[in-house]
Amino acid sequence: MEFTGEIYYNFESIDVWRVYSTLVRAASAGNVNVAVEWREFPGPDLRSDEPPTGKMRLLAACAVVAKTAPQSHERFVQALLTLVYEQKDDPDKETTFLVAARVAGLDGSALSAEVDSSGLALLVAARSHAEERGILAVPTIVRHGPPLHIKTTEAAKQGSAVARIELLNRMLDDDGVWALTKP
Repeated sequence: MEFTGEIYYNFESIDVWRVYSTLVRAASAGNVNVAVEWREFPGPDLRSDEPPTGKMRLLAACAVVAKTAPQSHERFVQALLTLVYEQKDDPDKETTFLVAARVAGLDGSALSAEVDSSGLALLVAARSHAEERGILAVPTIVRHGPPLHIKTTEAAKQGSAVARIELLNRMLDDDGVWALTKP
């Protein structure tokens, strides 16, 4: 099975980590070919009058990598997701950023300078583009039709990841016919 689409993410929502983990588990099972594009969504917390810090700076770094080294973008995003959520690295520490850059084969110092010079502008543009597409929160998946925003619970880590990806595929294929919520 093929799972495609654009996934809007940031480093503020545990739901992003749970969706990412589900994709990794499904791909590891050998039944799912995951071919997604990761899209930065800073959301309403982005302040356009001051440089981003912490998790927002990490997101700005992802936007810079998407623009300057697109072949390394997915690996950089995955490294940061793992560092922030699984390893519990401090997003305010430069080492978190530098480790992810090294994992993705990037020059961390050069990337840091680029983030400081153009990262904020790229995030503002990313937010504007996402909002035009109807993205209001993360994680949201877009494939051909309306956005599919996903909320998870702790139970997302249990059960069959392949079955969950199959369900997401069906919902995306239904082209936004459904809006399901559960308390």
